[in-house]
Amino acid sequence: MLFNNNQKLGIFCVVGFAIFFIILMQVHLMPGLIAGLLTYTLTLKLDAFLSNNMRQLGHTSKLISVTILLTIIMLIIIGGSWYLFTWFVDMAKNPAETMATIKPVIDNVSNALPESIKSYLPDDIEGIRDNITFYLKEHIFYLQSIIAHAFHILVILIVGMIIGLIFGFKHQRQLSLVKKAQKKPLVNAFRACIDRLVVVFQYVAISQCAIALFNAAMTAIFLFAILPIFGIHLPFSKSLVLATFVLGLIPIVGNLIVNVLMFLVAFTVSFAVSIAVIIYLILIHKVEYILNAKIVGTKIQAGICELLIAMLFCETLFGIIGLVFAPIFYAFIKLSLKDLKLI
Repeated sequence: MLFNNNQKLGIFCVVGFAIFFIILMQVHLMPGLIAGLLTYTLTLKLDAFLSNNMRQLGHTSKLISVTILLTIIMLIIIGGSWYLFTWFVDMAKNPAETMATIKPVIDNVSNALPESIKSYLPDDIEGIRDNITFYLKEHIFYLQSIIAHAFHILVILIVGMIIGLIFGFKHQRQLSLVKKAQKKPLVNAFRACIDRLVVVFQYVAISQCAIALFNAAMTAIFLFAILPIFGIHLPFSKSLVLATFVLGLIPIVGNLIVNVLMFLVAFTVSFAVSIAVIIYLILIHKVEYILNAKIVGTKIQAGICELLIAMLFCETLFGIIGLVFAPIFYAFIKLSLKDLKLI
């Protein structure tokens, strides 16, 4: 099969992008790319909305879009950091009140455990405090490494978001440069790859929103309909449903956090309830994979099995970040091959 010049350049750019993605996953910089794609896409969408509905803004709509998104990002980062800081400070200032607050929860957990396991737990609140202090002293360097790693990821995310905002702000200028370079096929092929990547990211983002809604709905049914039938009422049920939707917008990792929260809350009720919650969550997440593959697959005309295999393969090679990026990676490759008329 002979390729024309446009196909050769397209294949060259696609392979280059694929190698670039693999390198980013290997050096753990993929969160920055995802964050950049998110802010870039949001900037273009918000600018289009403002331009269509507020024509009097003119060219300032782009600046307003960037300003709004940057303000929201800064408020989330500063607000979240301040909340965590004040929470830790309050715990450190009032250790007695903190231990008194968590004592009922620990008592419920202790009562839910079998006797064989309960014998290994401390008998009183002082014992629990001593165990926590001992654990912190023994694993101080490990905890420091976790905090440093989390801070490193946060910095990568912030830098990625800022780069996405900058590219979004300069979008019109980039288009004008591309038009001037119409006679340069390599530039056109490179630009086509970027456009396909943005389109694919939008597909996956829509899919993730649908999954977050699905998770929240199924969680609400479980907490407010199924469990009450058996006379079981989990505390913080409304907060858990809200957290399921908000954290569900974060692929994979958000679900893991929600699962841990729901398991811990269920454990305060009884051991049997916590096991039931885990089984239910596992079933939901299996349906999730199929739903994710179905939504993205419909957009790029890919089968569910194709995307599931891609997700499992990337997860095996690159871990959680590979699982998160797999739908984008595979959809980008397949959409590129379709546009180049190779499949």
